[in-house]
Amino acid sequence: MGTADRDAHEIHGKVVYFGPTGAGKSANLSFIQRKLKREHRGELKKQTARDGVTTYDVLPVSLGAVRGYKTSIQIATVPGAPQAAAIRKELLRDVDGIVFVADLRPERHDATLAAASELRRLISSQGRKLEDVPLVLQFNRRDQVDENAVERLHRKLGLAGPCFEAVAADGTGVLQTLTTLSKLVLAELRKAVDEASRSGTPAKSAPAATLATAVASPVASRPRPTKDDGAEKSFAIESAGPVSGGGSEICIPVRLVDEASGRRVEIAVRIAIDSL
Repeated sequence: MGTADRDAHEIHGKVVYFGPTGAGKSANLSFIQRKLKREHRGELKKQTARDGVTTYDVLPVSLGAVRGYKTSIQIATVPGAPQAAAIRKELLRDVDGIVFVADLRPERHDATLAAASELRRLISSQGRKLEDVPLVLQFNRRDQVDENAVERLHRKLGLAGPCFEAVAADGTGVLQTLTTLSKLVLAELRKAVDEASRSGTPAKSAPAATLATAVASPVASRPRPTKDDGAEKSFAIESAGPVSGGGSEICIPVRLVDEASGRRVEIAVRIAIDSL
């Protein structure tokens, strides 16, 4: 999971875009890299795997200061080739959030379903449940299918999470997908800092807690309360309002509620983007 470094006042998260070959994972990252302003985006790189042949995309994104902590996430795409199974497994290790990019084209449904099955298996191999990892579904290539395509494929996938219809090539649905997942990831990473501070755990070895499940219909999400290792004290993660903006800036409001004391902490994350 992500790490919270109290000494350096930094929070680092890890997000993976998972899906079959040709679904549009790289197109997502290319659009994100183009739209984020320079102070928020890192360099989009083609990383070469240990086999010396397979490549995948990596994009670091800075989200600025959140309650005094410099916050960033690293976004990576998984290579979809059959021979890259070990690389996909490694990229998913300790992941904080996942965007599953589904290919809506009928001829790619089998490949999309196979990718969803592999995702469940790889997360299970870490001793985790996919339901316990924030997951956003993106149904890509919406412009190439009929109006019922999303419903048909969503029913077959059996994956729960907020959903977005997208055309990654022109950016439709891309930033909405990322900001929704970022809201969940940021809330959990910030909670890791609070837990480390209370327990006195050395900051540089303090892992972020497993992220709460996103319980959602196909069009909206409602994160459920989580409990800390069975203790009576628990924290609810709430939306502090809708994601706003879409012009030069996107604002993601999040509220953390200590259910024992009623203490509330609100976080507002602002991401600046270039206009078209």
